[in-house]
Amino acid sequence: MPAPASPGRPRLALVGLVVLLAVSLAIRLWAVGLDGHSGDVLVIHRWAELMAEVGPWQFYGHSLSIYPALLYLYWPLGLALDGEALDLAIKGSSIPFDLAIGVILFAVVRGMAGAGRGLAAAALYLLNPAVVIAGPMWGQVDAAGTLLFLAALVALARPRYALAAALAMLAGLVKPQFGLVLLPVAVVAVLDWRATGRLAAPLRVAGAGLATYLAVTVPLLLDPVRLVQDVIAISNYKQVVSVSAPNPWALAFGYDKPDGGYAIVGAGLLLLGVAASLLVLRRGRGLSSLLTAGLLIVFAFYFLPTRVHERYLFPALALWAPMAASSRASLAGYVAVSAAIAASLVASLASFMPGFPDVADLLLTPVALWAQGLTLMSAALLQGWLALRSSARPRIP
Repeated sequence: MPAPASPGRPRLALVGLVVLLAVSLAIRLWAVGLDGHSGDVLVIHRWAELMAEVGPWQFYGHSLSIYPALLYLYWPLGLALDGEALDLAIKGSSIPFDLAIGVILFAVVRGMAGAGRGLAAAALYLLNPAVVIAGPMWGQVDAAGTLLFLAALVALARPRYALAAALAMLAGLVKPQFGLVLLPVAVVAVLDWRATGRLAAPLRVAGAGLATYLAVTVPLLLDPVRLVQDVIAISNYKQVVSVSAPNPWALAFGYDKPDGGYAIVGAGLLLLGVAASLLVLRRGRGLSSLLTAGLLIVFAFYFLPTRVHERYLFPALALWAPMAASSRASLAGYVAVSAAIAASLVASLASFMPGFPDVADLLLTPVALWAQGLTLMSAALLQGWLALRSSARPRIP
């Protein structure tokens, strides 16, 4: 257990958090001005303008998006801004979510392991180059789904089933892959039912999840069949073993190679991997076990199926941070994974943008691909083992 805090320590820790948030904000505001993924920004720019022009109720009559919850984020931006100002706002839209993740990491880890480790966990995420590249530099907002993913697990540990289910459903409506957090929420609710004989937990999960889904999709006039069809259509757009993720499929075949029958193999492996990840919850349902299960699910989704993008590992940078702040071995793996993810992001940007710095071309070589892939897999295996060992203990994290 950490030593009892002196009266001045909580105040000093809060000052440290404020300084960290200010530095993180400054870094991100600088990164917004860097060259990013102009294609992604252009697509989002059109969504924002369309939402401003026709409103949510007519959006799906004119366009397609499998990120319905994000449309409400871009709607006011489209109403208020235009041109380059709108592009900059889109690139900066991940910033408040990043900062909120830092605050949650600080609060959660401070309560479990002390303010120093709380600050360390927040810093590992907020000062992470991969996070900065994927968000304000690239122009994507994976931090929004990651925030909801993390918050759902924290709420589930309380346990606040309705809140956890609402956050998890909203995460899935931000981007489908973040909806995987619904699985541990549902499993814990069922385990509660089996332990107590009361249906309260599953009913709260079902009710809150449905209410959240309707609150997001009804104003958009988006029916579930259309949403599922759009998700399938997008997933079939690039039928390759790996779009841009240096995972085992990329090491075996390279990028942009047709996946053919391997798609079914990958889907089967994903189901097995997710099921195995949820078995962690049989050991316990505290936050340590929940973070472990969530992290393993993210690993499964990145390493096992085909058609994976480089940013699908992004949530691990938040879920892993509490463990990295408490263990040197976990910290070493976290740093290695962060470097490999950052390299893969820069490589992806370099492949998309011919004018990207020439040094980035080195990251597109077969040697660099193998270095990134082996680093990611080795660190993930190490962290998986460390997390499983830690989750078996009563102490958190």
